[in-house]
Amino acid sequence: MSFFASLASLLGGSSFGPEHFDQVRAEHPGTILLDVRTRGEFVQGHIDGSTLVPLDQLAASLTQLAAAPAPIIVICHSGARASTAATALRRSGKTDVHVLGGGVSSWAGHGRKLSPGAKEVALRDALKKAKSAATVQRSAEQSA
Repeated sequence: MSFFASLASLLGGSSFGPEHFDQVRAEHPGTILLDVRTRGEFVQGHIDGSTLVPLDQLAASLTQLAAAPAPIIVICHSGARASTAATALRRSGKTDVHVLGGGVSSWAGHGRKLSPGAKEVALRDALKKAKSAATVQRSAEQSA
């Protein structure tokens, strides 16, 4: 187990590296990618489709995020702030929370793309997409 996975386990979240990221997103199309870095860090490079909610502003969004009907993958630079955010989300009642172990540092180290600029998915849009994906998934399960 990596240092970041161990840290996430101690802090109450699950952690995985970039190699499992695509699998989680494929299994759960409405997954919310929650980047908790600062705006300056986000602009330097972020994972496409991420929603920026800096850690120091997370408290204002906890209720909305905890109610999201989809998993949340929390992202930061190395995994430490993401683990803190995952713990806060779990304390707010969200159970399906994951940390991208090693953060964008590990992501880039695995040759994965980081996009520069301020283009982010607004939190309201990420929540809407999560709700829509959950509705589609429920419909598919009921007709199966």
